[in-house]
Amino acid sequence: MSASFIRYVTYAESVAQFGFFSTIIFCFIFIILTIFGRKRSFGSYKNLLISFPVFGIVFATIELIIYPNVYSHNAGYIFYSTSRPFNIKKEVVTWLLAFYAGVYASTISMLSVQFVYRYCAVFDEKKLRFFKGWKFLICILYSVFFGVQCASGHVYFDYIDDYSRTYFKQEMLDRYNIDISEIIGFSVVAYDENGDVRWFNVSCTVNVSFIMLIQYSVIIYCTVFMYREMESKLRMLSISLQNLHKQFFKTLILQISTPTITFFSPVLFIMFIPFLNIETDLPTGIFFCAIAIYPAMDAIIVMYIVKDYRYAIKRILRKNLKKLLCNDPIFSNAETVAAKYPPAFDN
Repeated sequence: MSASFIRYVTYAESVAQFGFFSTIIFCFIFIILTIFGRKRSFGSYKNLLISFPVFGIVFATIELIIYPNVYSHNAGYIFYSTSRPFNIKKEVVTWLLAFYAGVYASTISMLSVQFVYRYCAVFDEKKLRFFKGWKFLICILYSVFFGVQCASGHVYFDYIDDYSRTYFKQEMLDRYNIDISEIIGFSVVAYDENGDVRWFNVSCTVNVSFIMLIQYSVIIYCTVFMYREMESKLRMLSISLQNLHKQFFKTLILQISTPTITFFSPVLFIMFIPFLNIETDLPTGIFFCAIAIYPAMDAIIVMYIVKDYRYAIKRILRKNLKKLLCNDPIFSNAETVAAKYPPAFDN
């Protein structure tokens, strides 16, 4: 008898809930600090800093609504949802799943745009004009374009056809106690019964791989070039700007390693394991749910490394702590307030 994977669905939903609430909290704090909390202006980079957590909030919200899950079986995987929030139609849930995949691609694309901006800020300031005013829409359209491409690929290539339905029918019943006819989603089965590649079905894998390759190539190119040449360029800037550029560069380095683990690796594993055509049954949705945590992690990374955010947080805490102590009759006089006031907030 096949082991049940139902408990893994519960785990994945718990992680999705944690990812949603942590994303809402930290991304909203980050957005508020970016708009109101800093003393130093980041120029047009502020638009990118705000847009990225916005994509993250949208992504985490959709995940909480539809609770997508993934199951990998031998030469295929199925990306589905059994959730019907607000009693919406199956077709709407299908489009929400596609939209979820599209926001994923748009988020990756917006990350690569951030690297391009940092590259231009150090090596070609004239090109920063493309990030200002209405021209910033080019960055948004760039990200949306790849999001639409990814979503369309899922709808067009990965619909659950008769062969996929037969392929997963018994396993879905055994592992999840679900009738596949009730499932809303997409599927990939890499090989047919004769062992030939189902090219139409795997075209979505090619499509997503192409999108990820473009974005990662941009990220790697900008990172390597900045690492090799940035030191000499920064010598021409003020000490303050040198420190700021170095802080953002450290942030971008962590923004490579963190999404590689939580954002890229789970998806690549799920997409390419079917081509091995090995006998395996994996509740890969438990790996997939790691994606939900990334938007919050990204906001924390920026707020921790860039000193302007740390100073802004300390300034807000200091201001509110003073109000709290001054309003308390026990600590109403200035000497007592100064004595009780944590010196760490003065740094």
